Amino acid sequence: MNRILAVHPSDELYGADRVLLQSVEVLERRGRVRVWLPNDLAYASRQLTRELTARQVHVSRHDLAVLRREYARPRGLPGLVARAWRTLRDLARARPSLVYVNTSAMLPVAPLARLVGARVVVHVHEAWTRTEQVLLGPLLWCCHRVVAVSDAVARPLPVSRSRVTVVHNGVDAPETEPGARAALRASVGVGAEETLVLVASRWNRWKGLDVLLDAWSRLDRDDLHLVVLGGPPPSGTAVDVEGIVAAMPRGSTVSVVGEVEDAAEWFAAADVVAVPSIAPDPFPLVAVEAAAHGVAVLASRIGGLPEMVIDGVTGTLVEPGDAAAWAKALGASSRTSLDAAGRAGAARHREGFTHSAYAQRLDAVLREAVQQP
Repeated sequence: MNRILAVHPSDELYGADRVLLQSVEVLERRGRVRVWLPNDLAYASRQLTRELTARQVHVSRHDLAVLRREYARPRGLPGLVARAWRTLRDLARARPSLVYVNTSAMLPVAPLARLVGARVVVHVHEAWTRTEQVLLGPLLWCCHRVVAVSDAVARPLPVSRSRVTVVHNGVDAPETEPGARAALRASVGVGAEETLVLVASRWNRWKGLDVLLDAWSRLDRDDLHLVVLGGPPPSGTAVDVEGIVAAMPRGSTVSVVGEVEDAAEWFAAADVVAVPSIAPDPFPLVAVEAAAHGVAVLASRIGGLPEMVIDGVTGTLVEPGDAAAWAKALGASSRTSLDAAGRAGAARHREGFTHSAYAQRLDAVLREAVQQP
């Protein structure tokens, strides 16, 4: 039986974390899977570990070579080198036949895995800048196959396109209990005839929550209610969502729910999902989840979002960072138009963004990686 190792940089349940759960299911078709996580950050809830353990997947923590901002500074480089050495040592002991590298942050593991004779597949979830293309490009050439979450991610990758396969994220909407939608809406004071706008993401600055809240403060509609899920990132610049909402004149129309165990029920309760990213968002899972639930999407015209959201059909695309444009789009929304967009989104989801479609495409890449000379 093949010994398969999946390496991943975090222990949360946001986009790339949940994609890992799906990928592990596919990897298990090829052999016995173990998951390694870095031990350099502390996660109180360890949500990903709990999910994997519940599925009887072995999870362990290691001194993995992982790209974080603090290691990119001169003082951090010796620590990164030391971690790379310990990663190589652990790989030599484990001797995996296939290593699945999830996210660009784990790319330093790729050449180390090659040194111990493993086949390597990297799953790129990020839109690379020019600097990243120069610095990380050589690491891509160590990989037998590259999976990109969107065409927007694939295009700038500095590697032969023959090695790259676009595999869009795909999810299915779980069934919800009768009455759950009404009960959840009532918990934040939203009635059946009002419009619930949902935003679900980490509160990184590039996710654009400050732009959305700025737009919200310009609205003059009492029938719209915003629900904010998520929380500050473990590292990087965050938006003070709670502070902004507390100072807003219309703060009573915003409910900051924070992090939740399962966001699916909130997608089922929403009328529209907002994705206000101000930097290229590779292919956010929330846009696919919204479509799976038959919910319209209001998103920035940036990154991989136009590959999922058809402007004027399954939702509305807005210029990123333009609070006035966001306010106009929110103000123009009606339940009739949102319901129609949600139905169109659900049809598009069924055409190629389901979990089975994702699994089939990823499995084909893994098969090619194993067979590639």
